[in-house]
Formats: sequence, structure tokens, C-alpha cells
Amino acid sequence: MTAVAQIGGSRAADKRDWTMASVLRDAVSTHPERVCVRTMRGESLTYAQVVSRVEKRAAGLAGLGVTMGDRVVLLMDNSIEMLITWLAVDRLGAVEVPCNTANRGASLRHVLDDSGAAVAVVDARYAEQIADLAEELSHLRTVVVRDARQSRVIWRTLDVVDLVGIDVDRQLPTGFGASYRDSGAIIYTSGTTGPAKGVVVPQAHMYTFARHVIEQLDIVADDVYYVCLPLFHANAQFMQVLPCLMTGATIVLAEGFSASGWIRDLNHCGATVTSLLGVMAQYVYNQPDSKLDTSHAVTRMITIPLPAAIAVEFEQRFDTTCVEAYGMTEVCLPLYRPRGERLRPGSCGKALEEWFDVAIVDPETDEPLPDGEVGEIVVRPRSPFTTFAGYHAMPERTVEAWRNLWFHTGDAGRRDEDGYYYFVDRLNDRIRRKGENVSTYDIEIALMEVAGVEEAAVVAKPAEEGEDEIKAFLVVADGLDLDPVEVLSHCVERLPYFAVPRYLEFVTVMSKTPTGKILKRDLRAHDTGDTEWDRERAGYTVKRGVPHLVPLEHPTDPLTMPPKRAELGGLPCG
Repeated sequence: MTAVAQIGGSRAADKRDWTMASVLRDAVSTHPERVCVRTMRGESLTYAQVVSRVEKRAAGLAGLGVTMGDRVVLLMDNSIEMLITWLAVDRLGAVEVPCNTANRGASLRHVLDDSGAAVAVVDARYAEQIADLAEELSHLRTVVVRDARQSRVIWRTLDVVDLVGIDVDRQLPTGFGASYRDSGAIIYTSGTTGPAKGVVVPQAHMYTFARHVIEQLDIVADDVYYVCLPLFHANAQFMQVLPCLMTGATIVLAEGFSASGWIRDLNHCGATVTSLLGVMAQYVYNQPDSKLDTSHAVTRMITIPLPAAIAVEFEQRFDTTCVEAYGMTEVCLPLYRPRGERLRPGSCGKALEEWFDVAIVDPETDEPLPDGEVGEIVVRPRSPFTTFAGYHAMPERTVEAWRNLWFHTGDAGRRDEDGYYYFVDRLNDRIRRKGENVSTYDIEIALMEVAGVEEAAVVAKPAEEGEDEIKAFLVVADGLDLDPVEVLSHCVERLPYFAVPRYLEFVTVMSKTPTGKILKRDLRAHDTGDTEWDRERAGYTVKRGVPHLVPLEHPTDPLTMPPKRAELGGLPCG
């Protein structure tokens, strides 16, 4: 059976239907009166109402001159308005450019200019940030603002509600012109290692991204999907919202993620499925136990990743099935925990072999490595247009990523003899210490187990002997002072001796993207001053086979008091 035939029903087997516009057409004809989306504030629209509003907004955008292939930037928070606008752009066969709402200054200018968008639709709270760039932008001509009265007039500015009145009789394309090969979105990466790259996403890429989720989570029309990740992110769009549109399930749209409010929201909205990303699962697990932990209706959820140390307990505590997976915006999710198989803590699953080739290779030579060895995870599709089409306006970066006909993820991983894959770390984040490769991810998980630690990030620091020292940044609960010796004593019990950090720095906040990625480039660039605690100067070392910190006989500068917290609140988000 071919990959095309495996993706679903008779219509799904026809690639001509692998478009957002076709999904909308099928949704309104199949289940017009089902609830499509509701918010935690109580707003609600049926599928028929959603498609009606999408058609009107698409007509308005067409009246502004937006046509097939044009880029439209969306700078909006989670809302029904964001959902409608995104779908209206796709209805026209145009290309949506969802923008991280934390972007400002140079990072916002980069997205606006690199995408070449002439039109942007923004929430009023972000209009000023665009106005500040007015003299620096080359392409932007029209800004549509939610409640334009609250914003400074820039370019050709109008209120989003006025789109309905712009040439409403304009005939929209009846043929749903975009094909599965055409671009549907440009999604900019978080830019943790440099200028954000615009991932060009074909329509078929979006469609199969969602279809894989439908199949792996068994999503059906009766499901209620709680969405708390930002809609400018591929995860929320293609792994959560789009699977609902394709099955008739209901989207419950939250304004954002709250670790303390997550379980309450699940109970309140009647969710049956949801997703967590990054360290969100750890944040949720760190909350006090509650009778709500098992009174919800969520039977399965995607967790990327589910920390191995809490995996079994997390499933038991919340009485749900956690579907581990691995992927990137560029290549969907080629790895999933197989349905019906037991949880393997730390594993991100097996390859979807009908759709992807996945391998572990030497990052220097691209030669395949045997099972058990750590190398770079590389991926390639088995069906055309089901992964990204390249980085927008960055041909050199595209060629570099696709060298030797494999997409290079930049992630280190390994595969076991049963075909299960394990994420180890970002290649650029790996640390070389005492002749060993050290995973920052493992250290961060150990640190997060310490009571009172709310966030942890680990980076390399140059060592005098030429390798790396290990430094950890910690955010702790308000009013709590942690003893560095106790923190590292816990690490000694949980980690190999060579992976125990030498340096600790307590900070008030760490800059990160809205999807939870800590910007380690900012931490590496931070001038520690007198806020860094050095265990060797304080009189402690670690030794192979010794399960506790070992006091030095002659510490150079014993520090008996915990260091003060550094003020990093001014670091920019990327």
C-alpha cells in the first residue's frame, strides 16, 4: 500500500484535497452545526459560522489586493479573530506568516521584511511596535488592526471589522486555487542561534502534519481539543487546530498556558485531548496534587518531551496516555510512540516508516552509526511536498540543512535495537567534560526535581584545560533561598560525576520564546559579575563512584552564603 493510500479515507487519498481550503469546504458540508471553536471565556462558533466569517474576511483581504501567493503577516494573540484571519488567508491561496508576539525591534523587522509581506493583521497592543519601525520597512503597505482606534495611524490602517465592508461583493475564487504543492505558510523559527529562519510550509505539509496526529491520537468528531500553545506556532496550528477541522472535533482555545491553571481548565472545558511542549509537563507535574488530577476527561495527550524521570508517575497521576513524539516545523513529526505499546521513559518513539526515512549519522561525515551510538538525527520524506520547501530567502541555509539528501535536524540522538529513538540534546548545546559528552537536557531535568526550582538552563563555560565546565542558571520560587550545596548534592545522586555543574547562578527570570524555549545565547553572553557560585572555590569537588560532594582540604575562596539572584529581567525575548 502506498503512503498516499495510508493517510485516510477516499477523499484524503487524493492529493488534490490536501489543502486548507479543501478542509474548510469539507468541514462545512459534513458537519455545519457542530461546534467548531469555543474559548475559555465562553465564545462559541459552529463550523458553518466559522466558514461564513472566513469567507467574509477573505473577501475583505482580497479587496486590499491580497491574492494567491501573497504573504500576510499575523501578529495576534490566541483568539477566534486570529483563527478566522489565518483561515481567510489560506482561503485565498495566500501565505500566512504567523509572527511570534514577543518579537519587537530587529526581530520583528526581520520577519516583516524577510517575508516581503505588504499586509499585516495585528492586535492593537502590537500596533505601536510596528509603528516604531515605519521608516525601516521596505514592503509593508497596509496594517489591519483589531480596534484601530487604540493605535497610532500608520501606512494605510483600518480596523479588522472593516474588512467585511471592503468590496464584500467581490467574487472569491471558486476553485480553491492553491494546490497541495503551493506554499501555505512561512513560519519563523525562534531564532535561538541567529536570525530567525522562515520555514516555507507547503499545503500538503500542513495536511499530512495534521493527519499523522489524527491517526496517532485517534481523534474523532466527538473529541474536544484543549489548545493552550500560541497559534503562531506550528504545533498549535497543524497538530491541534487543523486535526479538529479535519475531523469535526471541537477546539477549545485558551489565551495561553498556565501551569497552575492547566488541570482546572481541562476539567472546566471537558477536554478529551491536549498537547504540551517543552518543559510544560515538568511545570504541571511540579504543581500540588489535586482531586482534579483524575477528574478530567483527557484520555491521551502529546508530550514533547515527557521527562524520563517523571514519565511513569505523570501518566499515573493524571490517568492519561502520553504520546511521546519528536519533530520540527520543517519535517512534521517523523517519530511517535506507537499506539498500544508501553511507555518507554526517555524515548520519543519509532519512525513512521510509511512516510519518513530516519537515521542517526555521524554529524561530521553523515555516515550512518550503529544502534546505541549517539549522532545527529536526520530525516527525509517518502512523499513529495510533505516536508518544508526550504528557508525563505535563505538558499545557502536550505542547502546546508539538506546536505547529502537528508534534512539535518541539529539534534543529537540515538536508536536502540528495537527501533526506538531517544533525543539526547541539541548538538550546539552538548558539553564535552572529562572526555565525556554531556547532555544539558539530563542535567536540567535533574535540577528541576529540586524542590523550589521553577526553571533551569545549563550551558557550557570554557575550562582552563581546554574542554568545558558546566554552568546552571536557576529560577527559584519567590521568597525561597536554596543552598547551592544541597542543589548539587541532589545532582550527584542523579547524574554521572562528570555531569554535575561546577557553577550555579540564581536569576530572577530567563528570557525565552512564548513556546518555552530558553534563549541560551543570552545566558552565555551574560556577565556574571559577583552573582556566580563556584563549587570548587567554595570547597567541593565530585569524584567517580562517590555519591556525594567531596570537600576540598584547601578551598581557595569558601562561600558559605548562597549567592544573590542576578537581575536578568531585561534580556530580550526572541
